[in-house]
Amino acid sequence: MFGDFHGLPVHALVLHVAVVFAPLAAVTGIAFVVPRWRSRLRWPFLVVAAIAVGAVFVSIQSGKALRTALGTQLTGPGNLSGALISQHEQFADRLMIALLVLFVAAILVAVLEGRSHQGWVGWTVASGVTVVALAVLVLTYQTGEAGAKARWNPDGSFDYSAGK
Repeated sequence: MFGDFHGLPVHALVLHVAVVFAPLAAVTGIAFVVPRWRSRLRWPFLVVAAIAVGAVFVSIQSGKALRTALGTQLTGPGNLSGALISQHEQFADRLMIALLVLFVAAILVAVLEGRSHQGWVGWTVASGVTVVALAVLVLTYQTGEAGAKARWNPDGSFDYSAGK
């Protein structure tokens, strides 16, 4: 199910959904700090966070299937891709946890918003969401960076800048 789609690794296809929706969920959560936006953002925040959780889940599962398919190509002395993929997996697992926390926060926000929590409760919730959202942004970057290095430049020797 998570292996391939018409000959292409599912991971290469679905990771782009995660790369878009995880930061979008985080930015929507950060925007929740603005009190007048809260009532308008609560349902979009919940929907985007749910899509992000689903996309990262499928990305993780398809990544595991891809690693299994690659098998021995990732092992052996001097193979840097295997170590980078392990790091990529660790970041992805942390990202999943952070997104699950953000999703639970989005559920709470959707339920609690509009119940006159404009004072310290509103700011406390918004601050907590912001902290988790920032973690999602950082982990999305770290996960993507490790995955891109593993795929495109495992030893760091290639310079992709056009000016050199």
